[in-house]
Amino acid sequence: MLEPWILLTLGASVIQNVRSVLQKNLAAELSVVGVTYARFLFGLPLAFVFMALAMNATGSLLPTPSGLFFVYAVVGGVCQIFGNLIFINLIGFANFTISTTYSKTETVLAGLFSFIILNDVLSILGLGGVLLTFVGVMIIAAGREKFTLRSLAFAVTDKAALYGLAVGAMYAVASTSYRAASLSLGGEGFALQAIYTLCWVSFFQCVLMGVWIAIKSPIVLRTILRHWRKAIWLGLTGMTASACWYGAFASQKAAYVLAVGHVELIFAYLSSRFLYKERTNDVELGGILLTVVGIMSVVFA
Repeated sequence: MLEPWILLTLGASVIQNVRSVLQKNLAAELSVVGVTYARFLFGLPLAFVFMALAMNATGSLLPTPSGLFFVYAVVGGVCQIFGNLIFINLIGFANFTISTTYSKTETVLAGLFSFIILNDVLSILGLGGVLLTFVGVMIIAAGREKFTLRSLAFAVTDKAALYGLAVGAMYAVASTSYRAASLSLGGEGFALQAIYTLCWVSFFQCVLMGVWIAIKSPIVLRTILRHWRKAIWLGLTGMTASACWYGAFASQKAAYVLAVGHVELIFAYLSSRFLYKERTNDVELGGILLTVVGIMSVVFA
């Protein structure tokens, strides 16, 4: 029987892909900022429902957070907002499968951040994985044009590649922060700690984006409310996926969770091929496969 964290990760990958499809379809109506905020706004009530269910199931009281918990929660929440904004921009001008592949550099970048911050040394296999992933991203970027050594060399400056690396960086910091926040709560099990973290992060995100929108672009909120029947699904799918991710990160090492989560690439490819009629050429597909091999090498290292 599969362990709970694996089931949570698989569930998160499926639901997250559905959410990404919804984001791509609604970006034109709600704008990038509107789509991002709708996800948090309509998802927040569901987070508190999840917390009530977790408390009832575990019979536990609410955890007592420390100051460090709030630091991790705020940092992770802010990075997720920026990562989501960049990702929505990315899927607006790049192939859907390729966009999702770019975001999966999160695993490699998380390893690099650990080396810089914690002085974790990469093994030969790990370093090889980093290089393979970097080359894979360049090949994907170069694959949209005639594939030559020159196009490969300049792929690193491609707009989609740079956006994708930024998405990966933001998500890497966010996922690491969420795991750290959940673990800082202590206690037995993982469900309540994960959902409690999710509630606080979602609250911070709603407040931060709400204030920014109220000051800079109040019309965004009116647009979201006008399209609430569609936008509410962003909140439901986004929050459900987040609850699964948080639970998986709280109960297992992030590297293992992200490794299983790469199954989303398959779902993204199917969505791209059958929903958007986008075609991935042989060079791009090779780059995707090389990227996945690189990421998996880092994980197994």
